[in-house]
This record gives sequence, structure tokens and C-alpha cells, in this order.
Amino acid sequence: MSLDLVTMGEVMGTLRLRGQFGVGNEAGITMSGAEGNVAIAMARLGHNAQWVGTLGPDTFGEGILRTLRGERVGVDFVERREEQTGLLVVRGMGSEAKRVDYHRAGSAGCIFSPEQVSAAIAAKPRIVHLTGITPALSDAAREASFQLLREAKEAGIPISFDLNYRSRLWSREEATPVLQELATMADIVIGGTEEYEILTTHSDPLKAMDAAYRHGVKQAVWKTDDLARVQTEEGVTECPNHKVRVVDPIGAGDAFVSGYLSGWLDGLSPYDRLSRAHLLGGLIVASDGDWEALPLRRELEMFEALPGRSLQSGEVLR
Repeated sequence: MSLDLVTMGEVMGTLRLRGQFGVGNEAGITMSGAEGNVAIAMARLGHNAQWVGTLGPDTFGEGILRTLRGERVGVDFVERREEQTGLLVVRGMGSEAKRVDYHRAGSAGCIFSPEQVSAAIAAKPRIVHLTGITPALSDAAREASFQLLREAKEAGIPISFDLNYRSRLWSREEATPVLQELATMADIVIGGTEEYEILTTHSDPLKAMDAAYRHGVKQAVWKTDDLARVQTEEGVTECPNHKVRVVDPIGAGDAFVSGYLSGWLDGLSPYDRLSRAHLLGGLIVASDGDWEALPLRRELEMFEALPGRSLQSGEVLR
């Protein structure tokens, strides 16, 4: 089976608290990480996906590896090190508000070897995907990010880059030159208004997308909760989103990216790629968890057979 997608980044163990920390409070145990979310989403949709990353020798490292294998995500390029696996703690604060605490400094997930990067590119995936989170993790992760895109470009492999700026990881001043340089290597760039402003200095989405396109990006994708646009050689295509009740917003961007890339791999039109991206994002925000509600291919086909409306509460798909 040919390899569809390679993505590289950190996956962390995750504790989800229902309320304030205290004796007797319950916590759900899972895992989180943008690239891991994308790999799982793609695998559930029937694409052959490999995750490139590093895990520690601890319980979370073992659990993450076992979970990815169970989700049929390839782990051929995963390395194990003596450093501990990173930890993410998420606490609900009423409504859909969440507090997120990271415990990832010096973790195994911040370390990548040149050998695992080269091996992943040698597998000749149809597309390579990276986010702006990975180069923000450490100097080693930044070097690996540039190596991944450089070797992919030299091999003629299309590159997807989700800008995914995180202010808790680095400042705009630190992020801007790195994101700009990585974006110049990419074929598909995905981001929101703030991220495109970092990339191009334009606050107007249409001007920002056009600036990215004129600098060599073949598909400049801009997204908000209500609307998404993409600029390609066919011009600008926009697709509105359907309103859904937000339960947990975390993971929505990764689901959106997965829907778009899945549509691209399936040969869908720009509009239909955006529509699938909205659909996956909506499914994630309407439920708890970063990736648990992601659909299987047969479920996706049922949802896509309901054009023009959202799934109603309590509705059963048969």
C-alpha cells in the first residue's frame, strides 16, 4: 500500500479534568498533539499515514504508541529515548472554556534525529505535513522541521504547512522569520487571519492569501469559524460553515486540516475540500476530545450525503 501522508511533531500524554483539581476529582486519560490528530484523522478516512516523532520510556509513551497502532497510524519512524514523554493537562472552566497547561520542556517529543526524518522522506509519501508548532518546540525540532521540508522539496513531494502560531511557545518576533521561511517551501499553506498577518503583514485575508500565492504557495487556505477560502490557480473559492453547538474547541484546526488534505488526496474540487474540512472541524468541536470523534470513511460518506444541513441532535445515521 502506497504511503499517502507523513507528518512530524510531538504527541503528549493528556489528562482531562472535569473541574478544579482536588481529592476525588476524575480525570480522563488520553493523548494530544496536532500532528498526531492529523495522522489519526487521515487513517480513519482510509489514508495510509505515518507519524514521525519521539516518545519516552514511560507509561504515556507506551500508551501513545499502542493507541496510534490501534488507529492504524504507521509508526515506522518513531524513536524512543530516555527523556520523558510530554504531558498536557486540560481543565473545563464552564461552557466551552478550557484551561490548558503544558509540561513539555525538555521532553522526548522535542527531539528528532536526522535519520528518522530522512527515512520518512525516503518512503515517498504523496504529501508531507508540518505545523508551526513543531519548529517552536526546540532548536532540534526547528532544525528537523527545515530538514523535513527541504528533503521533501528536493524529492518533489508536495508539502502542506499549517501555520498554527502558538503565542505560549514563542513570540511573534521569534516566529515570523521561521514561519515565513518554512511557508516559502510549502505547496499548501493553511492559517487564520492572525497567522496570515504574521506571514504576509496583511490583515485583510484576501490580500494576505494573494501575497502568499504570489510567493509560490499553490493553495493558500484561510479559515475562520464561519467561512473558509482557498486561492489556487482557479482563483479564490469560498465555502461557508454550518453552525454547530460548541462543546470543546480544542482540535478543530487539526480536523479542518485533515478534511482539506483528505479531499486533496481524493481529487476533490477546492469547494468540496473546504466543505469536508468544515465537516470534520464541526464534528470535533461538538464533542469532547481532540480526536476521539473523528469519523471513519463510511461515516464521512454518510455525513457528506446530507448536503446543506447539519446533523440534528439525536439524529441517527443508518
